[in-house]
Amino acid sequence: MGTTSAADETPSDDLSGMSENQLLDAVQRSEEARRAGRQRTGRLLAELHRRGRLSWPAIARVTGIRQTTAYDLAQPFLVSDGEDEGSPR
Repeated sequence: MGTTSAADETPSDDLSGMSENQLLDAVQRSEEARRAGRQRTGRLLAELHRRGRLSWPAIARVTGIRQTTAYDLAQPFLVSDGEDEGSPR
């Protein structure tokens, strides 16, 4: 197994041994990962909707993601080809 640095610890681990700089670095990396994950989720949701088999309410039901959140995540990736994507709001 690989080694784990103090910055890679989970929230349940003891963070008291980390310096402020290590904590700040860990927060920045965590936020980068969160943003990347949300972007990926948005792309996937947009593709589900693009295929036309699932409406926004259906996507919300099957994913467990609130309908407005799902649309907001997908919105940057929705293709605008003259069609109104129909915001779920």
